[in-house]
Amino acid sequence: MAEYIYRARNRQGNVTKGTIKANSEEDASLILSKHGLAPIEIKSSKSVSLFQKEFHFGGVKIKDLAIFSREFATMIEAGIPILQGLRIMVIQTENPRLSDILREISYDVESGESLSDSLEKYPNVFNDFFISMIRSGEQSGRISEVLNILADYQENANELMGKAKSAMIYPIFVITAMILVGIVVMVFVVPQLMGLFTQAGLKLPLPTRILMGISGFLVNYWWFVIIFVSLAVYMILSYMKTPEGRYNIHAMLLKIPVAGILLRKLYLAQFSRAFQVLITSEVPVVQALMVSRDVMVNRVYRAIISNTAEEVKNGATISGTFEKYPEIPLMVTQMVAIGENTGELGKSFNSITTFYEREVNDAIRNLTQLIEPVIIILLAAGVVVILLGVLMPIYQLANSIA
Repeated sequence: MAEYIYRARNRQGNVTKGTIKANSEEDASLILSKHGLAPIEIKSSKSVSLFQKEFHFGGVKIKDLAIFSREFATMIEAGIPILQGLRIMVIQTENPRLSDILREISYDVESGESLSDSLEKYPNVFNDFFISMIRSGEQSGRISEVLNILADYQENANELMGKAKSAMIYPIFVITAMILVGIVVMVFVVPQLMGLFTQAGLKLPLPTRILMGISGFLVNYWWFVIIFVSLAVYMILSYMKTPEGRYNIHAMLLKIPVAGILLRKLYLAQFSRAFQVLITSEVPVVQALMVSRDVMVNRVYRAIISNTAEEVKNGATISGTFEKYPEIPLMVTQMVAIGENTGELGKSFNSITTFYEREVNDAIRNLTQLIEPVIIILLAAGVVVILLGVLMPIYQLANSIA
């Protein structure tokens, strides 16, 4: 089966592009027609140069996947076959990248592949968690139910991450603006005032001399500052690309006051929800742990969950392994132990998820309330230092003139 690149017109009259697998150009044209596309041009991908190939820019957000999962589930519940549902989703999906991917998946499904195997070809869009859920739905005949669960999970994850990001945007913006204003003052304003004070022959106070030193360094050695900052950023990014670097940086983030506590709760909520969803969908425990691990961003928690999966594979319990790690709170370990003893592991993790999602919301609210006075204090301190350095010699100059 060869691969062809095509241009075709859809029912709305818009021209779309993509690739299709078929035995011949005639078969490719027939398949496109079945999908509601009128072929304009079909070429073998082997005859197309690298510079002529179509490249896709833009990604697929969690929100896009949540919408797709919910709408696709509704179609299947209404009795629409998977292949027909995919064809409809190709037309309805607003994200062009996801629409093209769904078109390719529909071709694979039409040629006899399972939905999960087709999704597996696009790991940058559909992660192991998504594919494992779809595969479990195929095996149990509960595709629509699994898709609805996936939609709920993605919506909750998107909402939780959105709140966490929003809480950090404000302080980052204010601190960045404060640094930029400070640099402008030091480079353009302070040197002019310092020249006036020097000509007057005043004995400058310590705050003024400190300001003059910082200002002079920035003005005379700005190139050194740029090189130093660039090298520092490059070294940090290079270090973070190594497994050891990522692990150490992520471990350090967990130790940051206030923010570290929020991150711990956020990661525990993410893991608990992913594991609970998988267990409820009858995915084996070890596999559920490994898939939940891949959902995690933080390398410390990824290592903990990976080690737990290995221990469980060798006969240990999840709770018994969690006890070894201080990053896992005692409450989580006890709740997991209860679930293991009663055979209700899914319910235990559902309780853990509910608790930590509520804790994350409370922590974000408290962090937002705490950040505002801290930023005000920092701004006030910066203004006081600059004012002392500038106003004290002005006061001296006014007294000497009087």
